[in-house]
Amino acid sequence: MSFLGSGFLPEIVNAYGGFRASMRKQLDKNPGEEGLLALLIFGCFVIFLSFLPRLFATDLSQAPDQSIAGGIIMWFFVVMFFLPLLMYGIAWISHFIAKGFGATNSNKNARHALFWGLTVLTPVFIAKAMLASVFIQIGGDLGQTMLNALNVILALAILRIWGAMLAEAKEFSSAWRVSGVIFAIFAGLLLIINLGA
Repeated sequence: MSFLGSGFLPEIVNAYGGFRASMRKQLDKNPGEEGLLALLIFGCFVIFLSFLPRLFATDLSQAPDQSIAGGIIMWFFVVMFFLPLLMYGIAWISHFIAKGFGATNSNKNARHALFWGLTVLTPVFIAKAMLASVFIQIGGDLGQTMLNALNVILALAILRIWGAMLAEAKEFSSAWRVSGVIFAIFAGLLLIINLGA
């Protein structure tokens, strides 16, 4: 389903009309590694931008000082240098898990699914950032409860979108099952980390 025509930004919006169809269109374009890297850098940069409203809201709700500049530099370094490495690792792991479930295509498809999913999630990250800054200003238990609910919604959006993209890229029939496997793996990892802490 096409809402806005063609082009990079319209394709992001159009993806919400059908995640799997959007992924299929991307796979048919068959971009090279430089195209996948561009998607990843775009997604990471938007994530960095999405931290800024919350960073400003947190610092301004406490005591304005020079920590804002330090926070911006720190988050830029973390998001633009370490997050891409983490994303490549997650794509590699998802490829091998998919192979365990019978997928036969290349690791590139897993990277493409993750990086395009991240790109499609960019409007969600921006909306979440704006709402989070408001909830921080509200403060107290209500603000924290709303922030927690917002984080759960974001996690579900990530599961749904990445699951659909990976299902299409790895030629699985059910995007919901793929999302369920992703959820089970990450929930298991979080449980192990919490037990070890």
